[in-house]
Amino acid sequence: MDITLYNDIVTVIRHFSGLTRNCAKKLQETFPNLNTNTLYSILSVEYQRRMKSNYGKSQNNRNRYWDLFRKGVENQERPGILVKLSELFDIAPCLMAKLILQKYFDDQETEKTQQDKKEAREAQINVNKYLKNTYMIPDSDLAYEVFLCTVFDNLYSPLADAMKMSLGQQYEIRLHKDAMALGLTFRDEEYLRKFGYDKTPDLKLEVPVAIDGFVINWIESKALFADEELHRDYTKNQYLSYWNRFGPGLVIYWFGYLKKITESSDKRFIVRDHLPSHIKKLDISKASIELANGLK
Repeated sequence: MDITLYNDIVTVIRHFSGLTRNCAKKLQETFPNLNTNTLYSILSVEYQRRMKSNYGKSQNNRNRYWDLFRKGVENQERPGILVKLSELFDIAPCLMAKLILQKYFDDQETEKTQQDKKEAREAQINVNKYLKNTYMIPDSDLAYEVFLCTVFDNLYSPLADAMKMSLGQQYEIRLHKDAMALGLTFRDEEYLRKFGYDKTPDLKLEVPVAIDGFVINWIESKALFADEELHRDYTKNQYLSYWNRFGPGLVIYWFGYLKKITESSDKRFIVRDHLPSHIKKLDISKASIELANGLK
């Protein structure tokens, strides 16, 4: 993707005030010709970076959020109080729910006897399980409010996490099918981990192949859009390990990437948004004969 178009998308996201699900609709209306998954991926990354800053600052305002929530309940406001607060203070609904749950269990621990405090502390630490199972929250008003947060949050909710994982698996399966259709021989990461590799690519080719003149030994699949920062993080935490162990490879960002993240001089790996079909395979039999002749 061209940097100008990318900056236009990011500008819309940064100037949007409200829930990410509504921002996603705004992006689709503004950029109707772009892939929905591409827009959602850019939105997700951009919003998560914003939340890293906002959520940290919001920890100091838990008491204020709690007071506003309790006041809303006492005034019998319509359900969705926490969702409204999340919009007002620019915090993802499920992150707002976590803050409120932490405050709730803090208060519960203070009120309980010494015998029950251990249970309250454990509940405070494991607030994520209450997002997944809101029926476990003792306060019925709070339980319903947290449930609504999981419904309206399309980035941090348990459902969003499950969908993200499912999407990643879907494109890994697609990569496997595409590789098999091209007649590539490979081992997957599950096989490699049995042999003690802690960091493994999605596919390790048994026989190297050439793509646009570049020989690759492994392929990594990412169901997302990559900007410079994200690509740099993955390079540091994953791709360099693959390169050190297996040599050069191929990274696939299925939803696109910024053109400027790729360098023609980079000999460690190449980047594409699909698995190219114009692959040159190594003739093993010919190579073996040449090697044998060379040893005579």
